[in-house]
Amino acid sequence: MPNRHPLTVAAGFFLLFAIYHFPEFFSAFWIMALFKIGFLVAAFFLARAQGWRGLGGYGLGLTSNWLGHLTIGLVLGLAFFVLSFYLSVLLGYESMTANSTIVAFASQLPMLLLMTAVPSVAEDILTRGYLYAHLQKYMKPAYWVLLSAVVYVLNHIWRLGDGPAVLSYLMLLGLVLAYAVLITKSLWLAFGIHWGANIAYESTRALFTTTSTSEDAGTWILAGCWGVLLLLLILWQSYRKPRELRYSTGS
Repeated sequence: MPNRHPLTVAAGFFLLFAIYHFPEFFSAFWIMALFKIGFLVAAFFLARAQGWRGLGGYGLGLTSNWLGHLTIGLVLGLAFFVLSFYLSVLLGYESMTANSTIVAFASQLPMLLLMTAVPSVAEDILTRGYLYAHLQKYMKPAYWVLLSAVVYVLNHIWRLGDGPAVLSYLMLLGLVLAYAVLITKSLWLAFGIHWGANIAYESTRALFTTTSTSEDAGTWILAGCWGVLLLLLILWQSYRKPRELRYSTGS
């Protein structure tokens, strides 16, 4: 049985938190890469020590629908970040000029995918998977979603002073990702959304140079897009639950 003693749970969380943030005090790329990958190794052995077989305990089990959830998440994350980016351009809050060709970008894509995947899944384990594994049985779903979103915001230590626009977009994205865990009972959909958004962010930076005409307008638009996605996920779950109930009762 998983070890859910409060001291063990807290110690495990702060161990992962320390490993996740340690490389931020250094500028060397190899330290960052070592500790982000090391985070996944530490999370695996921590899950084993706490009574699970591995990262499946934190929501990354290879269930029958894991690939579908990951793929849907990737599409959603990419689509909603790109939507916010182009809305900012269309509304005149951002102007962009190309700074890379598609061919040059394609050569960078494999490394971009890898370097966005590892930090994304590490943060998903820290702020969602670990918390869901240990707390979901002891909290009302709405309270757990809110707690996970707040922890996600607080995990962005260096951005907490960046103003209400940044905090709003982080909070709304945190709610989206936590709700994705809640409705799928795994981390794959949330990871896909998170990874897709990070891919889109790094891709637009690689392909375009942007100039902002408003300090926060683009960030507010991004927050609004995550708010729309949260609403769509809630509506989808509301539609899905009665159908699942009818199928389970045979009516």
